[in-house]
Amino acid sequence: MKHICTFVFCFLAFTVFAQKPLEKQVGDFDEVKVFDLIEINLIKSTENKVVITGADTEDVEIINKNGKLKIRMKFDRIFDGTQTFVEVYYTKISTIDSNEGAIVVSNETITQPYLELKAQEGGKINVGLEVENLDCKAVSGGIIEASGKATHQEVILNTGGIYEGEKLITEQTKVKVSAGGNAVISASVLADAKVRAGGYIEIHGDPKTIKKDRLFGGKIKVK
Repeated sequence: MKHICTFVFCFLAFTVFAQKPLEKQVGDFDEVKVFDLIEINLIKSTENKVVITGADTEDVEIINKNGKLKIRMKFDRIFDGTQTFVEVYYTKISTIDSNEGAIVVSNETITQPYLELKAQEGGKINVGLEVENLDCKAVSGGIIEASGKATHQEVILNTGGIYEGEKLITEQTKVKVSAGGNAVISASVLADAKVRAGGYIEIHGDPKTIKKDRLFGGKIKVK
């Protein structure tokens, strides 16, 4: 029994230690780029900092170079961030970039004039927005899911990139999909859709004007 109690105590102590938040000041930045299956939660704030929780908090590298904040695991823990969570507190942000299976979410609506979303190598982004102009790029299995409102939107997908934007209400959307990419968009005024080499575009919102351009296969569907 004594050995069992000792084991339980050690296990609980380890668990508490592993979940102890690690806070770091990061300086000014306007771009976030995350790797290695790490999950990020973006939080609008009056200061720039990160709070790391979960497993392996000491193995997370935070690098701010010329305003680009990179978040990744140390070299010997590459692709090993599935149990690691980072809250990113930001004062301003212009680009969100998810790579290598990382997940980026925001629990609150991001409201500003412009935003760029980029996902590749299985990275995922899921955000609510209220913006004037939005640029989205997804390649190599990257997934972007957006909801809310945008006046103008441009989406570029390649090699299996996915964009789920039915819940993002836009006035004008320009979308180009190539090599197996898949886009679902919503527009009320203009939808300018181009498909190359097997891509798929689905248009919602009953736009007044729809432009379709297909080459070497692919499909454009109006819902």
